[in-house]
Amino acid sequence: MTVYVAMAQIGVVIAQSQSLKDKRMVLRRMKDQVRDRVGVALSEVGEQDHRQRAELGVAVASGDRAKALEMIDRVVRVVAEAGGGDIVAVAKDAWTFDGEAVPFAAPAASADRTGAGDKAAGGDDWIPDAWRDEAEPK
Repeated sequence: MTVYVAMAQIGVVIAQSQSLKDKRMVLRRMKDQVRDRVGVALSEVGEQDHRQRAELGVAVASGDRAKALEMIDRVVRVVAEAGGGDIVAVAKDAWTFDGEAVPFAAPAASADRTGAGDKAAGGDDWIPDAWRDEAEPK
């Protein structure tokens, strides 16, 4: 099966921002609206310590190339409508992924594996002697 992957980088200027906190409030609104209205995640991908510029990235996958690019266009529209910032650049592209699926088997649990469940099942030999002495009644 062929999968189409579309990606975009969106350059935004937040002219009214006086601090990174101001910038992040605007970006949070943009990201939340994209997530709620389009159903995809938008991430800040560029330099993050500049208080008035941001580079946002998004990627979508679909079985239809036109649909993938349409979703990218919807993301750009939602960012533009969110307010607080102006889109100054958009770069987008789509790729065809035609990889062959191979069987997958989860790795078997190792006998020396550690974790909370292993400790409970393996007895109390993992408890340090100092802790054991404190816990024993005198």
